[in-house]
Amino acid sequence: RVCQETGLVPIVEPEVLIDGDHTQETTAKHQEHFVSTVYKYLAENNVMLEGTLLKPSMTVSGVDCTTKPTPEEVAKMTVQ
Repeated sequence: RVCQETGLVPIVEPEVLIDGDHTQETTAKHQEHFVSTVYKYLAENNVMLEGTLLKPSMTVSGVDCTTKPTPEEVAKMTVQ
């Protein structure tokens, strides 16, 4: 809110770390929960949500996951 009051646009950049063996679907589930939670708290603090910029991270599997998504799958999951 302080940013917006001074004319700045808050950039929201939540990120799920790629450490581990989690699947792309697990990343997507956690990203959705995290982004929803962050925006819930922003709204509770009177941040004008339409005046924010969401900078999402790519929805990928963990670096140790044995099944790696294709670039097309990453793109599709990231924008959904």
